[in-house]
Amino acid sequence: MEHLADLVDLYEYRVEDLVAGRTPKGGKKALLALRAFLIQSRLPGALAKRFRQADARFRALRPSQSPPQPGETLPLDLPIAIPETPEEPSQDTSPLRAMALKVWRLLTAREVRARAKEFLTGRREELRLIHAFLQNYLDYREKETFKRDFNLSRFHPTHPIPSLSDSLMDLEDPKVAEALVLEFLETALRLPQDLPLPPEETRTYIRRFLNRILEWEDAYGLPPRRDLLPLKKALEEAKRIGASTQEIARLEERLRREAQEERRRELLLEDERRRFHVAMEKVLSLLQLLPAPQGETPWPKVPEPGQGEESLLTLPLKPGRITLGPLTLTLSQVEGSWHLGMAGEDHILEDTLVIPWEDLEVLAVREGNLLHLRLEARSGLRLYELLSEGRVLALLLDPTQDYAYLRLLRALSARLKGEFSPQAFGPELAEKYRQAPPEALQDFARKVLELASKRLGTTDPLPLLKEVGQALGQERAALALAHALKEYLGRRPPTRETLGGEVHLLSIGAEPLALKVGQTVLSVRPRNASSENPQEDALYVGQAGEVPRRLKDLLVYRLAEGTVVLAREGRRLAYLVMGNP
Repeated sequence: MEHLADLVDLYEYRVEDLVAGRTPKGGKKALLALRAFLIQSRLPGALAKRFRQADARFRALRPSQSPPQPGETLPLDLPIAIPETPEEPSQDTSPLRAMALKVWRLLTAREVRARAKEFLTGRREELRLIHAFLQNYLDYREKETFKRDFNLSRFHPTHPIPSLSDSLMDLEDPKVAEALVLEFLETALRLPQDLPLPPEETRTYIRRFLNRILEWEDAYGLPPRRDLLPLKKALEEAKRIGASTQEIARLEERLRREAQEERRRELLLEDERRRFHVAMEKVLSLLQLLPAPQGETPWPKVPEPGQGEESLLTLPLKPGRITLGPLTLTLSQVEGSWHLGMAGEDHILEDTLVIPWEDLEVLAVREGNLLHLRLEARSGLRLYELLSEGRVLALLLDPTQDYAYLRLLRALSARLKGEFSPQAFGPELAEKYRQAPPEALQDFARKVLELASKRLGTTDPLPLLKEVGQALGQERAALALAHALKEYLGRRPPTRETLGGEVHLLSIGAEPLALKVGQTVLSVRPRNASSENPQEDALYVGQAGEVPRRLKDLLVYRLAEGTVVLAREGRRLAYLVMGNP
């Protein structure tokens, strides 16, 4: 999937070069070969959409292109055989998809609580804009023109943005903020059912809808425009008929005051529009939480009945004991109602159920006669954030191509500071990295990542990484690193699905733990505090015949079968296995 994303990125860059009149890297022949490969690949929805958009720009250049060279194929000789992605229904007849949607709602509600807190500061423009969108959308949905008005040419807003002191809203209440954000996401999720619209177009449609609201002057609750024309005509008439000096001065003063008020109104309108356009981008960023292809969140993994992992199960509803990770649950039926028991307490099992346990929580989702159970880190737990950081570190610590990813990130950080020199980040740096102890090199990579993240802020890393990648001769590595950085910086908080779905959660006890990765077994051994070292409470990770490495809070351990990312918080251990870059 990441490989295909990199190739689509490369195709977009080459088309951009062609549009700008530059010869794409590798020439037109390489561009056509890449295009042919992508056409024959089964691209997922979001990538297929990006490819179609870039390819439309490419095909539009046909009249201005020079005749093909011998052996070169005309661009339009290749058919556009990218299959359209079927709509992702908000409700599916498949029980597994229905359960996945319920899991998505549970996980999204956790993320919405974190996002809504950010919207409760200042003048709360985001919440007010969401409220205006919901009112206008629900009102327009009832109109006859709604289902045929994809570009919103017939849409005229009727509900302004509510004021900060609106008596009908309590925008200081976190529950109100959460409810508004959840309703916005549910409305966006239903959009392809309200309209015959491809799911990938959800964001574009909502952006267009919000822009129409912000273009409407009455949206901001400002006083109406002042008509200065009658006053100007009265002043001209007074001068023409020779009115008294006092009368002309009075009219001039009145016109001046009215013009000042109108100018003040224009400045206020401009400032309001600017602030709400910034808020609009934050509101649109919420759409990342929607499941793909409408958003950027992978569908939650729901195994087939009878299958699963140690912390992810789907099973038929029947009384008995269930082992879920370190927990033993009981499923029972009393007077027609199902109950899920844990730690001696029974909980009524309806559609969804969340049971907290220490720093984890059990999510239970019921659909018909099927039950889906998953063990998740609680929203405040830092394990998932550490794993997300570890996925980027796995790239940075990859020694191939003379540590290309680590050199690229250092170059990006220097470019952001304005001190970039390609010679300072050449392959000779790799020798220093090879000689450094693994723990020291990982600590160094973490500091580089932290510094680059602070300097980037909300800036898209792709353009700058493309620039430094060309300077260092590492264009493909730069694209892969840009993708990893965007995923890392844009996911707050990360979830099991955005981490790749293969998160394992374990409890740390007195006994060693054995982690099997392919044919290799990693041993995780605790070393508890002793009288000689009262501060020591450490974990050591290693395989037979090697010096174990200490796991503080995060450790990237490379093996031939893949890279293991381990994270620790308190007595909880989480790990995932990635393929080597």
